Amino acid sequence: MSGSEIAQFRERQRLEEESARLALEGSAVVASHEAIITRMELGAEAILPLFQQDRNDEAFALWYAGVMEVQP
Repeated sequence: MSGSEIAQFRERQRLEEESARLALEGSAVVASHEAIITRMELGAEAILPLFQQDRNDEAFALWYAGVMEVQP
């Protein structure tokens, strides 16, 4: 290996290590079970009353529009 190949290898290794560290310790948002449940409950609070009022078309429109995926 020439000096430049070693330097390239070391830089690539440094970047990969930094990437791995950020993946483990960084501020990446990971959906927890509790967050998923909360999001579903909030969506249900918006949709359920519509079903109870026989406004099924509106309820299904919200459902299909992804209201269950709205962030709390």
